[in-house]
Amino acid sequence: MKELATGHTLGVKSVETAIEQMQTWPRKGPMLKAAYPICYGVMEGKHTVDEARLAFEAAAKEAKVWRAE
Repeated sequence: MKELATGHTLGVKSVETAIEQMQTWPRKGPMLKAAYPICYGVMEGKHTVDEARLAFEAAAKEAKVWRAE
């Protein structure tokens, strides 16, 4: 898994990529811990992609890695 340099942006297009990226974040808070089961839940049919996107965005903002479009 490749880490991005500061200032680089990565478009996340799948829950697999979201999970991989969350594993590289330096700050791990409650939103991140909540996002993992939601993202895995998409693959199991327990959650929707929209739920995962919202959880991922919240976790990214909490980790200070979110970059607005």
